[in-house]
Amino acid sequence: MEQQYTPMKKHIAIAVFLTLIGLGFRLFLALRLPSDEADDGRIYARLAVNVLEHRSYSLNTEEPYSPTLIRVPGYPLFIAGCYAAFGSGNNQAVRVIQAVLDTITCWLIALLAVGWSPEDWPPEKRHALQLIALGLAVSFPFLAIYVATILTETCATLFITGCALAASLAIRSDSNRRAIAWWAISGLFAGLATMFRPDSVIFIAAAGLALLVPVGYQMIKEAGWFNRQTTDRQFEYRPVLIRTMVSALALFIGFVAVLTPWTVRNERVLGIFQPIAPRHANMPGEFVPTGYMDWLRTWVDDLKYTESMEFPLDVGPLHIEKVPESAFDSAAEREQVAALIARYNGTPITNKVELQNSGVQNYAAGETPKKGIEQPAATDGNAEDAEEDSESSSDDDEDSEAPSSEAPAQFAGEMTAEIDAGFEEIARGRISRHPFRYYLLIPLRRASSLWFDTHSQYYPFQGELFPLSDLNTDLRQQYWLPLFAFLTVLYTLLGLAGIWVMWANRTSRKWLLLVTVLIIPRLVFLATLENPEPRYVVEFFGFVLAAGSICLTELIYRLRRLRRA
Repeated sequence: MEQQYTPMKKHIAIAVFLTLIGLGFRLFLALRLPSDEADDGRIYARLAVNVLEHRSYSLNTEEPYSPTLIRVPGYPLFIAGCYAAFGSGNNQAVRVIQAVLDTITCWLIALLAVGWSPEDWPPEKRHALQLIALGLAVSFPFLAIYVATILTETCATLFITGCALAASLAIRSDSNRRAIAWWAISGLFAGLATMFRPDSVIFIAAAGLALLVPVGYQMIKEAGWFNRQTTDRQFEYRPVLIRTMVSALALFIGFVAVLTPWTVRNERVLGIFQPIAPRHANMPGEFVPTGYMDWLRTWVDDLKYTESMEFPLDVGPLHIEKVPESAFDSAAEREQVAALIARYNGTPITNKVELQNSGVQNYAAGETPKKGIEQPAATDGNAEDAEEDSESSSDDDEDSEAPSSEAPAQFAGEMTAEIDAGFEEIARGRISRHPFRYYLLIPLRRASSLWFDTHSQYYPFQGELFPLSDLNTDLRQQYWLPLFAFLTVLYTLLGLAGIWVMWANRTSRKWLLLVTVLIIPRLVFLATLENPEPRYVVEFFGFVLAAGSICLTELIYRLRRLRRA
């Protein structure tokens, strides 16, 4: 009997060891490499502080604390909960909790891999798969670094992976009641993910497709529609339809239950039906430079252009020298853009008080803030200490002050409706001349830039791999960035190989639809935006790791059989 339980004891011991390694790695990142670089983090912290101290979901730093809806409330409320438990402004506590949550995500990825494994695999092979997937997840550096930031990636990935796992368990379930319950949980997770990242609403559509498409295919196949012949088999439509519709309803109810409080709040407080954040993260009636963004979408294919041409909008000057030649179809078009930028740089701001109080004016869909906007919020420690630090720093002599810190306050430009209309006209001309470039080539380049990035953001050595001559040797970029680029390619190849293994085994082909709808629609959506930030795709790699671990497990077992033979 003792020998019978030994393999399971060994499996548990390895799983515990890997879990501790993963948690230790994330705690090291959270405590030793904390980052308050992102402006989004200061926005979330300001919302959390206002909720706790002023009972208002507002971005204002002083009265009146006007309510806002430009951010969904999931992450600010999460931070507010951490502040309430461990002290206002205690971002270190936020990071430690995120380290624990990300370790839980590693286990969800491992369970997802087991759920996607072929049904004819023996239990010992599934146990090995679970450990391999857990090992890949705990050592995955792209997502782990976000525990050290005040950003939504850690929490959003937890709920997105939970949504996929619950949908997988619902598909696997033979019991109607259990399947319906798992679909409801999947909708609940999708709703929670949407309350942290608005574009996560796509995942509820993915779960719905994974539920409806196989049933529709089965009904069409059983009805003999493919060969246009009647079949002798009597297919019971009613039970299948009832189970599918009840499951879809449970999925929808779970999703709507999470979004309802926020939707009701926006209707009652602001008089607007807004279940999630607005596409351009703007308040009702606030001017949004859609023409300028449309122009950016005609050529921006890398984050570096977003940082230089979108983040400074309305808080700093724009420079024509930072626009690549690919953004112009002719010299005359370049002159038009230069003239519009010159007008923008020289137009005075009409309402500086509103700009400072709102904290944010207008920026792209998703969560991208504009750089340079002052967002008073505490980092590690107490919020009052942060304010004292800022006051003491202002007393330094003028020689020690960086000129760039005063740039936003001195800038007198503004994106007006007339300037924006000029950019819109240029954008329409570029689209009409080259629709293939706009609708296919540029999105493909953006998708490639998003996926095949080094994903080193927020590490001390973050940066771009090319050109190689610009690598910072003091930060060891010549070692770290090629390594991270290699890891991106390696994880991608492992994921593709795992998909091939799933396709080769008929019992696991049904998961290919789920993998596809979880990744492709949202990647296509992100590729249409003018702000291709690679951090938006780190959530996908949980699915890539789950599929890749299936490939590694199959490879290991085949090598074992060859060695024994």
